[in-house]
Amino acid sequence: MEKRIRELFPEIEWIKDKGMQDKVVASYVDALKTGGWEPDDMDKIPFTLLIPNCPFTYLDHVKGVTRIAKKSMDEFNAIYPVKDPKFMMDNDLLVAGALLHDVGKLVEYEKNAAGETVKSTMGKNLRHPFSGTVIALRNGCPDEIGHIIANHAHEGDGTLRSPEGVMVNKADFMNFESVKSFLGMK
Repeated sequence: MEKRIRELFPEIEWIKDKGMQDKVVASYVDALKTGGWEPDDMDKIPFTLLIPNCPFTYLDHVKGVTRIAKKSMDEFNAIYPVKDPKFMMDNDLLVAGALLHDVGKLVEYEKNAAGETVKSTMGKNLRHPFSGTVIALRNGCPDEIGHIIANHAHEGDGTLRSPEGVMVNKADFMNFESVKSFLGMK
């Protein structure tokens, strides 16, 4: 399972710390097993249940958010830390946080008897930012990654997000809102 997760998410290699890579993979193994999914299901599960017949999968969305957040961070890091080094964002925290931002959806969703993806019992009681944070922390990810996951969605509005958390939040909503706009949804 670990090998397949790394194949599906080659972006894991962007994390320089090999131990952090392993924690991201372990978090995915945990979430997939808990939710009753196989790695390849991530390319079948819709990334959101808020868009009827969503044309994009969980895998598409996580890759999109990760890639946009990383490119944004790279551009930010090319400009701001030149004048003041304290403005350098951490690559490993951002990439790991982006890869795991929706890991809780793998327990928030389940497949019903008709083969449709629906909210699980857990998902009805606990949204993915919370379940995802627990999954990441219990697999050894640092609090800073838990912070990114916990605050990436509306639950984090009104909080002080870390700089990496801001990038993941904006990349997430850029993806979600752009897809909705293409589909003509409010």
